[in-house]
Formats: sequence, structure tokens, C-alpha cells
Amino acid sequence: MQKSMLVIDDEPMILDAIKIIFEDMGFDVQTSSDPVEGTEVALARDFDLIVTDIRMPSRSGAEVTEAVLAKKPKARILVITAYANDPLAQRAIAAGAVGLLKKPFEIAKILDFLT
Repeated sequence: MQKSMLVIDDEPMILDAIKIIFEDMGFDVQTSSDPVEGTEVALARDFDLIVTDIRMPSRSGAEVTEAVLAKKPKARILVITAYANDPLAQRAIAAGAVGLLKKPFEIAKILDFLT
């Protein structure tokens, strides 16, 4: 069965790059540049992995993580950030995110969380 992932990031370049690379590898990739909408998508469908940026307008990745895991405690969420020591990143990990990747990251590191 095809693995699926949701990527939530306010940077279109990040969304496009991840979508193109992972779709070329055979994954089903959904993207959202709006963290509020992304949270709704995460709650409406099951994904093998949800990748979310930490610093975004309107809702942080920590808030996305908390909201999704409150209703779907088995969801696997990976947070990405330019600032590994960001308190919001630590908050997302404390809430139950499976890992943290610092930007710029290697695509292979995301792949590790999908397999």
C-alpha cells in the first residue's frame, strides 16, 4: 500500500520540493501552506507521517502537533525548523512529535520516518 504524508509549511518552496521528491518515489503527498487548514486535513484523514514547520503565521507547528495528537494520539508528526533550540520545537516534542529536523534538512532524514 502506498505510504502517505502531509506537509504543513508556510514556505511554498519547501512544500513543492518535498511534494515533487516524494511523489517521484511513489508516496502520496498532500501539502498545506496554512497551518489551520493543515490541521483540519490531518484530522480528516490518516497519514503515515505529518511534517510540520514550527514558525508559521496564525498557528505554530507546536499548536498543530498538540491539536492533532489530542484527537489522533497515534499520529506520527515530524517537526522541521530553522531553530532547533526554539521553545516551540521543544514544546512540539514534549507534546509527542516523533522527531525534529533542522532546516536545511536532508530528504533521506524524512524518509527514515516513513519506513
